[in-house]
Amino acid sequence: MSKKPASLSEKAGVVVFARIITTVIDLAIVIATIQILSKTDFAIIGYLLMIHEVARNLATLGFPESVFYFFERVGGSAKRAFAIQTTIILAGTALIAGLFILAVSYFAPSLLLEWDPESISQIQYLLPFMALVAILEIPTWPVTNVLLALDRQKESAWYEMITSLLTFGLLVGPLALGYGLEVAVYGLTAYAVIRFIGSWVWMQLVLPEGKLSDREISVRQQVNFSLPLGFSSLVNKINRYADKFIVSILLPATAYAEYTIGAQEVPVIRVIPFAVGSVLISRYVAFQLDEKKDELLELWYKGVEKVSLLVIPLTILSIVIASDLIALIAESEGTDYRNAVLPFQIYNLIVLMRVTHYGSILQAFGDTKGVFYLSLNLVVANIVLSIPFTMLYGINGTAVATLIANTYNWVITLRRIGGHMDLPAYKVLPFPFYLKVLGTSLLVAGPVWYTRVIFIGADNIIIGLVFTITIFLALFSLTATLFKVLTADDWRKFKDWIMMKFLKSKE
Repeated sequence: MSKKPASLSEKAGVVVFARIITTVIDLAIVIATIQILSKTDFAIIGYLLMIHEVARNLATLGFPESVFYFFERVGGSAKRAFAIQTTIILAGTALIAGLFILAVSYFAPSLLLEWDPESISQIQYLLPFMALVAILEIPTWPVTNVLLALDRQKESAWYEMITSLLTFGLLVGPLALGYGLEVAVYGLTAYAVIRFIGSWVWMQLVLPEGKLSDREISVRQQVNFSLPLGFSSLVNKINRYADKFIVSILLPATAYAEYTIGAQEVPVIRVIPFAVGSVLISRYVAFQLDEKKDELLELWYKGVEKVSLLVIPLTILSIVIASDLIALIAESEGTDYRNAVLPFQIYNLIVLMRVTHYGSILQAFGDTKGVFYLSLNLVVANIVLSIPFTMLYGINGTAVATLIANTYNWVITLRRIGGHMDLPAYKVLPFPFYLKVLGTSLLVAGPVWYTRVIFIGADNIIIGLVFTITIFLALFSLTATLFKVLTADDWRKFKDWIMMKFLKSKE
C-alpha cells in the first residue's frame, strides 16, 4: 500500500519538474527577445508566435490527450498502430493549420489597421515560414504523452526540455548574434525540421513493433473522444489571445507590445495546478466510479490546499515586485515598458483563482460538455467586455475586462462543480484555508512593499527585487508557520522537493 502513493508522488515530481524547466526556458525566450529587439520588432515576432500557437492549438484539438485514454485499452502492436493513426490525423489537421496561417498573412493589412505598412509587409513575408513550422511540428505533438503513457516519465521530461532548448537556441541565437527577424524565423523552421526527424526516430525506438493495420481503435472512436475535450482546450487557448487580438486591432503596435508584456500570468506559478491536476485526475475518476464521495472531497480539498500554499503567496509576491520585474525583464536603453506594470498586476489577480485544475474534477464526473460550456462562456465574456473597456481605458481597461470575465466564469464553475458534489458553491473549495493563506500573504506583502518603496531607490532594480523576494518569502514562511498555515509535513515535503528525490528513483 505504501509504494503506490510514493510512485504517484515521484511521477508527479518528474512531470512538474519538466514543466517548470520548460516554462523557464520559454520565459527566457521572451526575456531575450524583449532585451534584443526594438518595441516594433518585438511586436512583430510576438504576433508571429501568437498566430502560430493559435493555429497549432486549432489543429491538435484533443488528439494528443486521447493517447492517455486509449493506450490503457490496447496492447502490443496496437499501441504503435494507434500512434501512427494519431500522427496521420494530425498531419491532416496540420495542413489545415498551415492554410489558416497563410490566410492570416493574406488578410494582415485588413486585420492590423493601426500598424505601419513596413511591419505588415514583414509579417506577410514571415508568416508562410510559420505555416511550415506548424505543418512539421503538429504531427509530433503527442510524443510527450506517448512517452508518459509508456511509463517513460524521465524520457518525456528530457524530450520536453530538449525541444525547448532547441527552440531557444535557434530562435534567440540568431538575434543575439545580430541577425534580423528573418534569420530567427529561418532558425525556427530548422527547429521544426529537427524536431520532426528526431521525434520519428524516438518513436521508432520506444514503441512496440506493429503497423497501422494492427489498430484496435477506429478513427471514429478516437474522434468522438477527442473532439469535445479538444474544442474545450481550443477555446481556452484562444481565450488567452482574445484580449490581445482586440488590442492589436484597436490600438497601435507600441500599445500591443506593452500589453503583450503586461498581460502575462507568471508562467512558473501557472503550471503548478495543471501539473498536479494531471496527476490527481485518475484518483478522482476512481473515487467517482466507486461512489466514494467523502474520499473524493477529501482528496480534492487536500489538493487545493497544497496548491494554494504555493500559488497564493507567489502570486501576491509577483504583484508586489511587478515594477522591478518588468523593468529588469523588458526595459533596456531607449525602451520603456512602465505602462505594462498595472496590466500585469491586474492580470495576475486572475491567478489567485487558479488553485486547482477545475477541468479535472468535471472530467471525473464525465461532464465534458460542462468543460466546453465553461470555456466558451469565458471567451465570449472576455470578448464582450474587452472591446468597450479597451476603447475607453486602453490596455488597463483590457486587463480589467479580462479579470471581470474570469471572476464571473469562476463563480459559474464553482456552481457547476457543486452540482456534481451536492455542495453549495461556497463549499466547493476549502475557502477558510484559502482565505487564511491569502490573509497571511497580504499581511506580509504590505510592509514589504512599503519598505521597498520608501527605503530603496526606484532605480535600484536588482537590490529592490532581491530584497523584496527574500524578505517576503522569509516573513511568509515564519508567519505561516506561526499561524499553522504551514505544517511540519509541508516542510518535510518541501525539503524532499528541493533535494529532487523524485529524480533519484528508478522508473
